[in-house]
Amino acid sequence: MPSSNNQSIRPSLRWPHLRGRWNPLWLYPVLVVLLYILWSGYLTLADKWFLFAQYWPASVTMVLGSFVAGATAGGGGAVAFPVFTKVLQITSADARTFSLMIQAFGMGMASVFILSRRIPILPGVVLFVSLGGVVGHVLGTFWLIIPGSYPKILFTFIATAFGIVLYISTYVIKWRPLFRMPEWNLHRKWAFLAVGIFGGIFSAQVGSGIDMLTFMVLTLAFGIDEKVSTPTTVIIMAINSWVGFFLHGVVIRDIGEMWNYWLVAVQIVIIGAPLGAYVVSRIHRHTVINFLMVLIALELVTTLVLIPIRTWTEIGVTTAALSVFGILFWILLHYRHEHLPADELR
Repeated sequence: MPSSNNQSIRPSLRWPHLRGRWNPLWLYPVLVVLLYILWSGYLTLADKWFLFAQYWPASVTMVLGSFVAGATAGGGGAVAFPVFTKVLQITSADARTFSLMIQAFGMGMASVFILSRRIPILPGVVLFVSLGGVVGHVLGTFWLIIPGSYPKILFTFIATAFGIVLYISTYVIKWRPLFRMPEWNLHRKWAFLAVGIFGGIFSAQVGSGIDMLTFMVLTLAFGIDEKVSTPTTVIIMAINSWVGFFLHGVVIRDIGEMWNYWLVAVQIVIIGAPLGAYVVSRIHRHTVINFLMVLIALELVTTLVLIPIRTWTEIGVTTAALSVFGILFWILLHYRHEHLPADELR
């Protein structure tokens, strides 16, 4: 029988007054059936089935992309963005918009799956990062626009620096992971609000980023178990994707041809992303870390191949970013060592 202490450190969601009336486990499959009816009905009534003949690469791409979206903190955009920009020759702006559109449904359905199955998450982190993410996404969409290929290059090398530090933290230092925030005080709420603003700016540029940045802070500074931090960031990215979807679909109205790509892929992601979330909930945390390491390595290789760094300015900016964030990640580890109780580090 589990101890009360173990029960207290593993967060869960409660569904009061629902037993005998409605099983929340039915929520996800019911929504899947409803979405499939609406999707297939629209394609039939609008005579759009022919879109698969031209836009099928989007369907194939999102088979892997949706699984990655639900299983890691990288988001589906980590797969869609490089494939769309370099393989399919789609502009980075359109690839970004597609990533947000498809994640809104894929990671949105993964969020429904996570919540309905009461997979452990950190609700306070979701709230404050998402609030900051709204602000950051608006800023990144209309004002703080990073030029050229810099957003993707910077994000890739930041993720690479994180991967190195995460490996050292997990396999060299071997600190014990936690299942909850050690203390949820005002300073930490402001810190995660800032993480959301910064991450929202990145997501507005390349279609993902707020999830990975949140994951970095959770795992390095607070030692949160990857099986808790991953579903937490999936929900955060889903919310931020809906913000981006609204801005581009309702405010700016610049989606254009991306609707066609979305129509041939959405039926895949509402299955693939929840599947990824389910797999992560069932495997060992080291498997989650190793899978993320592989994804980061692929991200680095594809970025170097597909977005070559040619100018001295790009080399300088990349080197500076790698150095600064490498140091920042070590500062996060130091914060963890200094501010977490000693018995929670062993």
